[in-house]
Amino acid sequence: MESCSATLAPKTSIVKNESEGTMAERIRRQHTVSKFYLKGFADQSGGIRRVSLPGEPSIVLSIRDASVIKDFYTVTLPDGSLSDAFERAFGKIEGAAAEALSDILAGVWPIEGEAREAFATWVALQHLRSQDVRYSQGYMNAEMIRLIVGVSGKEALRSLIQNSESRPVSDEELDDEWRDITKPGGPDMAPSANQHVRLLSSLLPPTAAYLRDCHWTLFRFDRRSIATSDHPVTLVVAPDHPQWQGVGIATAE
Repeated sequence: MESCSATLAPKTSIVKNESEGTMAERIRRQHTVSKFYLKGFADQSGGIRRVSLPGEPSIVLSIRDASVIKDFYTVTLPDGSLSDAFERAFGKIEGAAAEALSDILAGVWPIEGEAREAFATWVALQHLRSQDVRYSQGYMNAEMIRLIVGVSGKEALRSLIQNSESRPVSDEELDDEWRDITKPGGPDMAPSANQHVRLLSSLLPPTAAYLRDCHWTLFRFDRRSIATSDHPVTLVVAPDHPQWQGVGIATAE
């Protein structure tokens, strides 16, 4: 189990919508795990115990503050302004999925039609919106840059930096950049919200459709309490899955 992460930050900021002449609140405290899902693991007051692996520290916080990262899905628009449009769109998906989950908890199984569609879409979204997906993009970008620069050589790197930043690059700076790029794991690259949301948007419809058409099994627990994690949708590997082969939605058991 991975620990839920919470970042306490100002809830919203006020931005002006020039096209409508109105003031709107931009949501900045954004959940990586849906609140309606976390509610099922909370006590009557809405508190949930967060345990940071390997086991310490352990704190109780509100589901409003659990799994919150400031501006995690905030994208930069072509004009340079910031938008929370995707965070708001996720809310619509979560609302429909919450209704489907209520049906399941009320004893409706299997769920069909719009309820099944809504829940499959949320499961796909919860998988694709995770920090793991965001950081895997940064890793792949770093490896790609490392490969390209490694093939092209140092002088090509110097030309690339000089052309992109319109300034000369000293030998010392070039050596520092070269060491960073060629080190194991590639350069340190901050994951991009724009790139993550672009990937999510392209993969969400086919992933949701695939999950909707899969066989679903419902497990009921009689235990007093169970735990979840900040990556609640997990791909399970088959026992005979080759260790060298990656695991995706279509190849997970």
